[in-house]
Amino acid sequence: MLIINRIKVIFLTLIFTVILMVNIIGYTKAAPVSEQPSSLEEITTTSTTEVILTPPEDVNVTILTDEYVMPAAELATTKTNPDIIIIENKYIKMSVLPNRGRLIFDYLFKPTGNNELFSNKRPSPVKIDRDYVVEFGGYYLSIPWNPRARQPYDLEYELIEKGPAIVKVYVWGEDPMNSAFMEAWIIVEQDASLVQIETKISNKSDEDIHIELSDYAVVAPGGGLTDNSHFIIPTSEVIIEQSKDNWMGMTGDIISWPSAWSKWSSFEQFGLFNIKMDKMLEAFVAINNSDAGDTLIKLWEPADFFDGLRVWSWGKNYKDTRGAKPTANFENYTGVISIPAGKSIDFITYFYTLKDMQNVTMANTTFTGRLDVDKQIYKVGEDQLINIQSQIGSSKDYRNINLQVLLTDFDGVVMTQFSKEEVSAISPTKLYNGAWKINLNDKAVESGEYIVKLELLDANNVLIFTIESIPFLITK
Repeated sequence: MLIINRIKVIFLTLIFTVILMVNIIGYTKAAPVSEQPSSLEEITTTSTTEVILTPPEDVNVTILTDEYVMPAAELATTKTNPDIIIIENKYIKMSVLPNRGRLIFDYLFKPTGNNELFSNKRPSPVKIDRDYVVEFGGYYLSIPWNPRARQPYDLEYELIEKGPAIVKVYVWGEDPMNSAFMEAWIIVEQDASLVQIETKISNKSDEDIHIELSDYAVVAPGGGLTDNSHFIIPTSEVIIEQSKDNWMGMTGDIISWPSAWSKWSSFEQFGLFNIKMDKMLEAFVAINNSDAGDTLIKLWEPADFFDGLRVWSWGKNYKDTRGAKPTANFENYTGVISIPAGKSIDFITYFYTLKDMQNVTMANTTFTGRLDVDKQIYKVGEDQLINIQSQIGSSKDYRNINLQVLLTDFDGVVMTQFSKEEVSAISPTKLYNGAWKINLNDKAVESGEYIVKLELLDANNVLIFTIESIPFLITK
């Protein structure tokens, strides 16, 4: 009897697979939509859609020495006209401001003409709770930190590579409080919106040191947050730390994510929330401004280097606070880290921007995107189609990519491949848009839980990116 049941299961699975292969409709952005099932030949034909990328351009670097930047502290090393290192390629124009401790000072995304990070050369003090802060913006670390000025100490720098394929800036500084020695390498390549920051914290003393480390990014994609900006965080819950008049909830409350105020139009006033790293599904955070068409993504490696992520904003009523701006702050933080004498710790941070990305469910340093099904439960006989949509972008220009879309069971076992094509190019501005339909009408499909998976492979068929839909259920 057991053998007969197993044969039945195998037989039903084969029938289901054949039915799906015959009744799947696949189309890309440039292809016409058919309401009838496509033939098998049409499914497996590679796309003829051609995406033309702009020609490659060199990345170059210049140093400005005549721009005034307000001093943050009265230090002998602080300059009123500090060196500002400008790095530019065809997608971005960004700067490093070592003399104010900024690993990134500003970041302009050239395709939209918008700044993605807030920056201010003449900031005014802003009151947060009982304290006043002066926020120059950009991206910076808590080491080396000047507690009196509440700013990073001045850093020294050296240009390691000056183009045309890559620019690399080396910066360093020592924290006088704990003797931690910080080194960072800021890297920008040609034809990429990606900025990579490799950071090392070393203990050059004769004794163990114990530090807590944070990094800070003052984000403002599209030049500033709008009602149609929203936070994208791969988690199912966040913890309230603080909000004006407790409008978010009480301190310590656990809120399901995404919440109503994941969209900035509902982020009423000042608010701060926290995500523990073990609750994050992936090591990235993003913010999308659909009014401007900008999506800014921040990633870090190793994924478990930080203990958590804090996010705060003045909210849409920021004008009620003197000096506040339509921005948000991303702070990755650690607990206490012990570094033995002569040892070091390392992590890498990445930023990149895309144009017209609608949403993000998965991101790595090369590709980002979404893969959606229109429902979570489908009933055979009542539901005619499973509608699937995807959008994929990249941090730099990529050409000749193989793309395949698979249907798997809940355990990841592949049931069928229902789309395969060659994508001529993907870039920060040239996104892949795809949509498919699985026809369920009057078909005796097997009940169960399934996942759609999209894979990108390079010219050698090496897997370089995977994204999955949420699980969905088919019932009779």
